[in-house]
Formats: sequence, C-alpha cells, structure tokens
Amino acid sequence: MKRVIALSLMVMMGMLVGGCSSSSLREPRYIDDIRPVPPPMKVLHYSIQRKDLQDSLVQQGVNTVRLVPVFENLSVSQSYTYRLFDVQEGSAYSLLGLQSSDVVVAADRYLIKRPDQFPSFVALLAGVDEATIEIRRGGESKLFKYSFIPALGKKSNS
Repeated sequence: MKRVIALSLMVMMGMLVGGCSSSSLREPRYIDDIRPVPPPMKVLHYSIQRKDLQDSLVQQGVNTVRLVPVFENLSVSQSYTYRLFDVQEGSAYSLLGLQSSDVVVAADRYLIKRPDQFPSFVALLAGVDEATIEIRRGGESKLFKYSFIPALGKKSNS
C-alpha cells in the first residue's frame, strides 16, 4: 500500500524519470528533479492527526493558495522555488505550519517545478504516514518533518 501511495505521489507531482514529451507544455523529467542534499538547517517535527488533515482538506474556500515563482539571480530557467500567498487559517497549509510568504523549496526532497505540483502533494498527504517539506522563511531554511497519526483517544468496539 505504501508503494502505491508513494508512486501516486510521484505521478501526481510529475517526477518520474523519463524522456521528452511530445507536448510542448510538459517538461522533460530527469533524475535531477530530486533535491541534492541540502545544507544543515533547522528541523521542525510535527505530529498531525490524520483526521484533522482530512477534515482541513475538505473545507471549502480555505484550501486555495497562490504560488508565485521566485527568481533568484534573475535566472528564469533555475526558478524551482515558489512563494506561498493567501494561506488561510484553518486550511491544510496552516495545519502543516506553513505561512503566507514562505518559499517552498522541496516536498519529500523533490523540487517543485510547477505551481500545481505543491497543492497536489498536500492533497495526497492524508494517505501517507510521513512527509517532509523544505521551506525558506525570512531567509532561514527550515525542514518540516511530518508524522500523520491515527486519531487519539478512540476505543475499538472489539
């Protein structure tokens, strides 16, 4: 089951290794889509109840977020980071500890190469046990490590 979910994550994020596509709208996918080992950074650990994440994902109107490319050194071809805007309280993004103006660098060590990849990644988190998101906030790099746990305090009827 974990393999199916991991494969689904990779397919949704468009990060499987492959060659050029005949469509000019799709980028070629290369093994360099995986983020090189980043420098040491502050690591924040989050344990989030899976039900809370699922509930926040289905709330209408709060889970929209804007991602705007960040151009570093005025290089368009190297813009694989996106700044988050319009992160709303009660959204899945705020539950994950993200804030407006955070710069998303990688999700589970994969570079975010298109703005639609990150919302797809967040939507799939309810089906995984662990995940990571690397961001820059106020110029400081941070790695958010998530553990998604079953609801606490539930008793079984067995």
